[in-house]
Amino acid sequence: MIHNSQFTIQKLHRYLFYLLLLFLPTQLGYHWWPGWALVLGRRLDYLSPTLYVTDILIFLIISFWVTEIIHRIVNSELGILNKIKKLFFSPFTIQYSVFILLIIFVPLNIYFAANRMVAFFAWIKILELVALGVYIVHTKPKLSRIIFPLSVGVFYSSVIAIIQFLLQHSIGGPLWFFGERTFTVNTPGIARVDFNYSLFSIHYSVFKLRAYATFPHPNVLGGFLAVTLPIIIFNLKFEIFNQKKKFSIFKTITIILGIIALILTFSRSAWIVAALGGVYVIFKNKKRLFFPVLLFASLIIFFIGNTFGFQDESVVVRGQLNAAALSMARASPAFGNGLGNFLVQLPDYLVSRQIYFLQPVHNIYLLLLSEVGIVGVCFILFLGYIFIKRELGMVNSELRKKPKTGLFIIQYSLFSILLLGLVDHYPLTLQQGQLMFTIFLSLSLIQ
Repeated sequence: MIHNSQFTIQKLHRYLFYLLLLFLPTQLGYHWWPGWALVLGRRLDYLSPTLYVTDILIFLIISFWVTEIIHRIVNSELGILNKIKKLFFSPFTIQYSVFILLIIFVPLNIYFAANRMVAFFAWIKILELVALGVYIVHTKPKLSRIIFPLSVGVFYSSVIAIIQFLLQHSIGGPLWFFGERTFTVNTPGIARVDFNYSLFSIHYSVFKLRAYATFPHPNVLGGFLAVTLPIIIFNLKFEIFNQKKKFSIFKTITIILGIIALILTFSRSAWIVAALGGVYVIFKNKKRLFFPVLLFASLIIFFIGNTFGFQDESVVVRGQLNAAALSMARASPAFGNGLGNFLVQLPDYLVSRQIYFLQPVHNIYLLLLSEVGIVGVCFILFLGYIFIKRELGMVNSELRKKPKTGLFIIQYSLFSILLLGLVDHYPLTLQQGQLMFTIFLSLSLIQ
């Protein structure tokens, strides 16, 4: 029997988790600026130790969860030692006890880091995300329960993004408390899209602000929408087929607004991933449509490539950052130059005028190779092997019984994040991206 206090604690950490999903799009936080967080005398958000509101929520979630575990152990009819043994030596945790290797690898990575304080705080963030992942895996939140807070996040992010595009500047006011930054279409370094057209033989070029919402860049907003919209579409489709109308109107409006906001981000990679996800959800299990869907996806990629081109300045800069990452990996092949240290080392490897672009390499795999080296990458690949082996085992077992609802869409969302990681860095470097990666990776382990 669950005691009232234990039940209350359980509800608290679950509600706080749903609140975390609700506020996932926000970025309100307090930044510290020690001397070691500067590069070429410039402040970089990527290096600044930051306490976000979502970090506070994670801390409260883990605290209440641990309190519940202790309460269960103390009040259990079984012995305390048996409960501890069951908690820490279950088949799942034995499989993932390889994390103990981090005790050896992390100190070496910090020791060989170009900036040890940056590496230290980067690993503290990893510890926080691992704790959140362990919480999700063990508490097993249902997909049906996480849909609503995610939908609300998509809804208000989309509304903010659309209004920003119409105004061509930030909204301001109370949205500051959600992490909206102050900007206009003319703010230096702001993300804009160039519309070129001709009228009466006169060529015009008009710059328009790309939609940000409360994210640090339109690409991150685009990634968030590309990952979450297919889940909402799937849930709406599933409910309609089962004659469940509750929240269907809200979800329909959210999907429409989300698609509009996604378009206004002008994030090519997010467009492609979202289009593939939508088609995948709509035509799931209809194998005869595989080639038409593939043709449709190819046409989307062809259209986007020819409309905007793949030789613009952003692509050139990304190529230079890729080259810098490979050079760093060759210089420190074993343990890397330290987690979070790519920007610290960048001036030594990118000395041309493009040093203005002080940003991480737009590829999470090259970023990892440069920061944790071959040893770290092999460790990650080993974890990936365990994960894939587990997923294949689940697939084989599911073939002999009714498949779990929602498993495929969670897996696709995780795949989308990994795909977006080929052309951007936010799944590893920015708060919202890290939370998306952690949450969907953890959910894919329990669905």
